[in-house]
Amino acid sequence: MRLRWYNMLFLIAIITLYAGTIFATEKNQKTIAVVYFENNSIFQKEELASLSKGLADMFITEMSKIDELKVIERAQLQKLLEEMQLGQAGMLDQSTAQQVGKLLGAQTLLLGSFLNMPGDKLRIDARIVEVETGVTIKAEEETGKMKKLFEMVQKLTKKIAEDLNVSLTKADKQRIEDLENESFDAALYYSKGLEYHDNSDYKNAYEMYKKALEINPDYTSAKKRIAEIKEVLLNKKKK
Repeated sequence: MRLRWYNMLFLIAIITLYAGTIFATEKNQKTIAVVYFENNSIFQKEELASLSKGLADMFITEMSKIDELKVIERAQLQKLLEEMQLGQAGMLDQSTAQQVGKLLGAQTLLLGSFLNMPGDKLRIDARIVEVETGVTIKAEEETGKMKKLFEMVQKLTKKIAEDLNVSLTKADKQRIEDLENESFDAALYYSKGLEYHDNSDYKNAYEMYKKALEINPDYTSAKKRIAEIKEVLLNKKKK
């Protein structure tokens, strides 16, 4: 009995959804998705709110430097959250995060939170969760000066790799050691840019990325986002 056309479309969608996971398995990669971090700050909570997405983006960037890991792109996560009407929901509870992880074809999830502390300190908590079972594989934490944000992300990235039994190659270590930005203010502007970008407010997103680059002209991620905005606006003009 022939499948109806809509059954075929459903089958194609399922194959496409898990294609990334299958490909990752063939390359012996472990697939991980990073969800947005929870803002547990007691003071300056609103000012630091954009770090929820910013931190996730930083971890995606750093973990993508590891050959044995296949990291789901933030754009894929954001698109799925919008389709699930969770685009502005921020932190997801674990059951919803697991559902998101399954739909993204991830084997593991990185969930986390951050908390600003007296003395310009920041604490970052990260938890690795197995998507299928919901079991927490390991929890890690780093506390340090806000200006050392990227170093904390760097250290946590190495811990996460170890927790996932991923052996870092010499090339992996060199890529992780190569920090694209060490300015907290630049990171905050970049994070605010992501918020505007996700809301298609390209003007304000551009301004935030530009401010990040004024502080650090070598901020690769900010340059990349500006290029994305220019491409979107160019395509709009063509239409």
